[in-house]
Amino acid sequence: MIVLDDDSASDTSSPAAETASESTTEPTIDATSSDDDAAETLPASPGETRLKRIVVGSDSASPADIVNKPAAVSVIDAVTLRERMNGKIDTAIRMTPGAFTRQLDEQPGVTVNIRGMQGMGRVNQMIDGVPQTFRNLSGHSGTMDSMVYVDQNLLAGVDITRGAVPGADGLGTLSGAANFRTLGIDDVLLPGKNYGGLATLRAGTNGYDFSRLTAGGWRTDIGIDGSVSVVGALSGSNQSNFKNGDGQWYPYDSSQNPSGGLFKVNYAPDAEQTLELGGIFYNNAFSVESAGYNWQIANQTYTVKYAYQPGDNLIDLKINAYANITDIKMQGIQPGNVFDGRDGTNTGLGFDISNTSVAELNDSMSLKFFYGAGINSDQYQANEQRGANPNGQLIKSGAFNDTTLTWGIVGLTAGMRYDYWGLDGKGCPEPDLDCKPRPITRDGGEWNPKLGVTVDPTPWMQLYATYAHTMRPPTVSEMFYPGGHNFDGTLAPIDNNPNLRPERQESIDVGINLRGDGLLTPEDLAYLKVGYFKNRIDNYITYATDPFDGRTRWVNLPGTTHMDGIELEGGYDAGVAYGRFSLTIADTRQPLAEFAGVGNDVGRLPDDYATLDAGMRFFEQKLTLGGRVRYTGDSIQAYVDEASSIKRPSYTLVDFYGNFKVSDNVKLFFTIDNAFDKAYFVAGSGVSSLSDISNGRGRTVMIGATTQF
Repeated sequence: MIVLDDDSASDTSSPAAETASESTTEPTIDATSSDDDAAETLPASPGETRLKRIVVGSDSASPADIVNKPAAVSVIDAVTLRERMNGKIDTAIRMTPGAFTRQLDEQPGVTVNIRGMQGMGRVNQMIDGVPQTFRNLSGHSGTMDSMVYVDQNLLAGVDITRGAVPGADGLGTLSGAANFRTLGIDDVLLPGKNYGGLATLRAGTNGYDFSRLTAGGWRTDIGIDGSVSVVGALSGSNQSNFKNGDGQWYPYDSSQNPSGGLFKVNYAPDAEQTLELGGIFYNNAFSVESAGYNWQIANQTYTVKYAYQPGDNLIDLKINAYANITDIKMQGIQPGNVFDGRDGTNTGLGFDISNTSVAELNDSMSLKFFYGAGINSDQYQANEQRGANPNGQLIKSGAFNDTTLTWGIVGLTAGMRYDYWGLDGKGCPEPDLDCKPRPITRDGGEWNPKLGVTVDPTPWMQLYATYAHTMRPPTVSEMFYPGGHNFDGTLAPIDNNPNLRPERQESIDVGINLRGDGLLTPEDLAYLKVGYFKNRIDNYITYATDPFDGRTRWVNLPGTTHMDGIELEGGYDAGVAYGRFSLTIADTRQPLAEFAGVGNDVGRLPDDYATLDAGMRFFEQKLTLGGRVRYTGDSIQAYVDEASSIKRPSYTLVDFYGNFKVSDNVKLFFTIDNAFDKAYFVAGSGVSSLSDISNGRGRTVMIGATTQF
């Protein structure tokens, strides 16, 4: 049993990560106990807002915890992702306010869009806190957007931060972050168990043929307060092509057989220190038929995490080191294709350190200092057949500090970060057809301030506002773009642009958090998060004709790009019944790039999209039956230019799901997606949607079972 309250903001991960569900047990309502009441009497930490008597029946917090954060954050918990959506990452993210994805059924890589910004480092996409920066612009279904490759069965949830991102996760990041959390020891073992396993099997229709997950874990106590734990998992799926709502086959083969695995070792010599070593692996081979070639992807992510938390006000130290390696091999679908033998490796390395110190000034006033530094490297190395993927390295580094003064019901935050970047690659300093590319280095730095205020006029209400500057440096792909169709190492140096400047954003977030319990019944809870954002981006980088020489390359657009919108997220849970909803109404239509949609997806979102999810629990909450309605407003499939782009109509999908807890060890579940077999074109699905055959998946039924022992 836990009381939902706000953790310290000292973690270098996204704010949402602190509220993430780490358990496969579904949060349910329970009455408060005397122990819970006693916990409420403890003083809150500086900058902390506590919910009043909200209790859930698991060892971890639920998505309702988002109202504890004076920021635009969301949490996709394990139960929602695994059982209500059968692990479909794109669906889960698109149900989150202010977030969307670039969704290609031929391409399993996930690209997260936050408030109309995606790829190129605008959004920091991570697996267990490790940035995923792989991109590949090859063929008309390639993209320079970064993509996340992770086996959906290994996920324990996703944490999303919209707007300025604190700590090391915000290095050179413009508009937000998404952290894909993978299984830990508490996800595998039953409560109170020191060893055991977890197995999940799924089978389905319409292309989702079969998937399986096998995991095992062990832990033991050492000394008085120490412990050691080990967890490992293996996963795999078989997927074939699918039919749309009209009963027609998707025109390009979406078959694939992804597999993955992980290991994590956690060593805690005492109650003050922890050291975790981890590795996550992903392998897949798939055809991109719309462009005529096959991909083979292998992704490896390694982490070393150390924490020292002696329990005093001065030290809450976290140190992280990581590596991410993604390899690609390409082969043309037809023999002798120009894509044959195109190989590349994207390597990411990083290190960060942070600490939190608290000073109690008096009974009603305190100061919290969150400070640290970090550095990460993103390097792409390919052979001469790399096409439009230039070799080079981007290094981002910086230092950050957030100081929060809490005085009664008011909290004031003043933050400052310094972001520094350096780029190395090959190109020509000036546009010259006769130039032979030579090494070029560019670098720069930026001070980025942040100001925030929170007011808690009542125990159930919090008001907040944040003004922040962020910066994103140009990437190797943009600055050293070698030209489009080069398959033998020959560069078109005048297509690069070594004079690109970083994108700079000023953002305003204003919001209100509402929470409470005992509204209609003694044991219910409700929460509502309403936010407004307004972003101004200068030096926006896009693919366009350079007015100075008429060449088409990546350029900084003149003027300011404006984006704004409203985001709502809330829920109600009375134990026997529950409901959640999200709504986004935004205008994020950034300038359309030339050749948009052909390797350059500009991330245009529907102006509005919403989700309503509701259900009931029966037989002492052992059986859950629910459904959801997903609405996506009118959208534009960007293609080449405004005249050629295609307007796509809105669509509404209805899904049903359920699960039954047979025993403490076995749970059965099912989902029916697009239950009414509606035909539609998926918003943001790239050039593969240009066919006259709708690319929205028709009715899909999946059943599954999970056992823990």
